[in-house]
Amino acid sequence: MAAAASLGAANTAVLKEVKIEIGSFDGLRSWNPVGLSRRRVNFYPVSSSTSRPNSLIKAVSTPVKPETGTKRSKVEIIKEHSNFIRYPLNEELLTDAPNINESAIQLIKFHGSYQQYNREERGGRSYSFMLRTKNPCGKVPNKLYLTMDDLADQFGIGTLRLTTRQTFQLHGVLKKNLKTVMSSIVHSMGSTLGACGDLNRNVLAPAAPFARKDYQFAQQTADNIAALLTPQSGFYYDMWVDGEKIMSAEPPEVVKARNDNSHGTNFPDSPEPIYGTQFLPRKFKIAVTVPTDNSVDVLTNDIGVVVVTDADGEPQGFNLYVGGGMGRTHRLETTFPRLAEPLGYVPKEDILYAVKAIVVTQRENGRRDDRKYSRMKYLISSWGIEKFRSVVEQYYGRKFEPSRELPEWEFKSYLGWHEQGDGGLFCGLHVDSGRVGGKMKATLREIIEKYNLDVRLTPNQNIILCGIRKAWKHPITTALAQAGLLQPKYVDPLNLTAMACPAFPLCPLAITEAERGMPDILKRVRAVFEKVGLKYNESVVIRATGCPNGCARPYMAELGFVGDGPNSYQIWLGGTPNQTSLARTFMNKVKIHDLEKVLEPLFYYWKRKRQSKESFGDFTNRVGFEMLQEWVDKWDGVVATRPTYNLRLFTDKDTYEKMDELAKLQNKTAHQLAMEVVRNYAATQQNEKGE
Repeated sequence: MAAAASLGAANTAVLKEVKIEIGSFDGLRSWNPVGLSRRRVNFYPVSSSTSRPNSLIKAVSTPVKPETGTKRSKVEIIKEHSNFIRYPLNEELLTDAPNINESAIQLIKFHGSYQQYNREERGGRSYSFMLRTKNPCGKVPNKLYLTMDDLADQFGIGTLRLTTRQTFQLHGVLKKNLKTVMSSIVHSMGSTLGACGDLNRNVLAPAAPFARKDYQFAQQTADNIAALLTPQSGFYYDMWVDGEKIMSAEPPEVVKARNDNSHGTNFPDSPEPIYGTQFLPRKFKIAVTVPTDNSVDVLTNDIGVVVVTDADGEPQGFNLYVGGGMGRTHRLETTFPRLAEPLGYVPKEDILYAVKAIVVTQRENGRRDDRKYSRMKYLISSWGIEKFRSVVEQYYGRKFEPSRELPEWEFKSYLGWHEQGDGGLFCGLHVDSGRVGGKMKATLREIIEKYNLDVRLTPNQNIILCGIRKAWKHPITTALAQAGLLQPKYVDPLNLTAMACPAFPLCPLAITEAERGMPDILKRVRAVFEKVGLKYNESVVIRATGCPNGCARPYMAELGFVGDGPNSYQIWLGGTPNQTSLARTFMNKVKIHDLEKVLEPLFYYWKRKRQSKESFGDFTNRVGFEMLQEWVDKWDGVVATRPTYNLRLFTDKDTYEKMDELAKLQNKTAHQLAMEVVRNYAATQQNEKGE
């Protein structure tokens, strides 16, 4: 079955379960149960011709103050009075206090930063700031990587964090150092503008540096969309580099699309032609990819953009998907994760106009009274896709064509060594939870600096070294292995697809552990695998977040852990390895020390009752949660057998017992520790032979 059709049907099925009426909100205007009828916007039939019509509609041209009695969120008021995201942040940064006030906290997000404090310290708050870069496609020039590495040591906590949106996070920056750090990033070909806040965030695209037309076209499109939706009013440069604009020349098609107002999309004479004074109701996320490559979790975005090529591989246009999003609120069923659904197809020359039309539809109609419901997924869930498509077409200026059929999606990690297609190589490296520190950090810097390499960050918190000459492969592989950056065949398969958000101690939203707890969770899952007889090369996609906001996309995991209390998690089941199905809540308030009581029966019956090549996620969906719950409730444990040692690894009992004693000190089994030793030894030997 074609992916476009199957995904639409699957998502419709999910929506039937979670669709809840939450009222309507007429964008920047007041509550209006009639919807668009009060907006005094004339809608005319939309042309489907290939030429762009001159004018079809008139839209709101400037933000209007809400009518008497209209409720708006506090953040909307802050944005309105901020002079385009400047005041009072500009004044707060000049005070001697280590922190900034509430209004400034909201505004600094647009500049790519969050105020934080160490929640584990007692006797007062030690304030610091997290900075997040903006790197479309995950592209990081050599100079920027080296600068970020330096800044982490000089002004941060000594580590770099790779995010699930192909960016860096730099933690622990003091207020007094913010301008130095920001300006250093800007002068090193980087930016943090729009990495957070109510606007378009970092645009994802496959990180692999393939010299293929479709991949390069997808990456260029992501760059263009990012440029189109970058704020124009200069607040970022005013704040951090004294008004100096350090920008490369924009492609003419980007400038043309941004300035086009033939369908009433823009705010005339505004410093922000697309965003206006109020920007968007909430964050907005976009991903671009090519058919089959779901390394970007394309359906979790507000807009998913998929390149469509002809038989010769020449890009022709794009399929568009809309309405994805992960965040939700515990115990509030009117909030939910949602998959994007098909909107239609556009020719390649129209992509910027179509994306702009979707953004403007959300800008004008997304809820601004209650931020829990301000993401575009709630607008589409409330309206339905047909009404949403109709309104977008007014701003786009034509009808969307039917979506083109696509092959099935696959998750691609791009770990290990690969040919780029231009004579060079790239090497994808797994980084547990995206945390780069210690010897790993020092070795990466040494290699990147010595060989003058650019890098790419992946949506799975990993890093790719690009443009490697074949003669460099052996020394680079050896250096990486010595720093613990092993080739994927030497890494536990459970680790390769696992993700976790930072959570404690710095995230203010965290309810429980995620990144710091993930190593123990993975070890315990591996131990359960061994106990129930699952093979080492079998795996499941595991993701953990410390709160329900879903930064590590746990609602797409086969096994998702979502913090719902101290040392407690919701367990979500039913995602699939290719990231095309939503998981569902299986259990609530599962204490961390009770995980085995849930996982053992689930994996035991997956081992014994699955169909041929059936993934864990597909198995849980087929069997159904009622049966799964019955198995958990009635579980008495795996039938006990006489303790034995693994003859494949241990030739005598004495060696086994010594290894077992060492393993217990590291909270591992003897088999796990022995396998690590063997893999590390094999990797070293292979490197010495010239891999």
